[in-house]
Amino acid sequence: MYLKSDQEKHQKIPTYGAAPYLFITILVLNLTGLLLSQSVLESGLLKGGFKDLFYLIGFLLMVVAARIQWLSGVKSFISTSIQTSELKTTGIYARTRNPIYFSWWLSSIGITLTMHNMWLLILIPIQWVLLTVVIRITDEKWLYELHGEAYKDYCARVNRWIPIKKIK
Repeated sequence: MYLKSDQEKHQKIPTYGAAPYLFITILVLNLTGLLLSQSVLESGLLKGGFKDLFYLIGFLLMVVAARIQWLSGVKSFISTSIQTSELKTTGIYARTRNPIYFSWWLSSIGITLTMHNMWLLILIPIQWVLLTVVIRITDEKWLYELHGEAYKDYCARVNRWIPIKKIK
């Protein structure tokens, strides 16, 4: 899946990769969940203290996600690295190979929790699997083709998602 329309002539990989498709899919899943939680899945709505706890955790996750998004997109100058075909391994990219996707997933979890519906928790692992599968067959494949062993070594050192030190 090459998205040639967003590439400069000297660029080896698409600027946005599979991101627009993943973002739209996650958005549709969350919107569907929101609509269903107000009707068919209404029995899963939490009340009282649990509702407040879900709101609090959801809000905190969205704040953390915004920070990760800023670190990975703005502070790291990732668009420059993509345009010059540089393998970005510093900053937040030294902790996670996919901080932008990870921040989207955290935001999605936060949004799901603020809907305070137990039935919607099933969206969390569905989105995790969706992101993992798509990233493996698109971005990771492109980066391996472009950077070879350097990317393989990077993968051995750094987690795909969660920005913690990799356990060997």
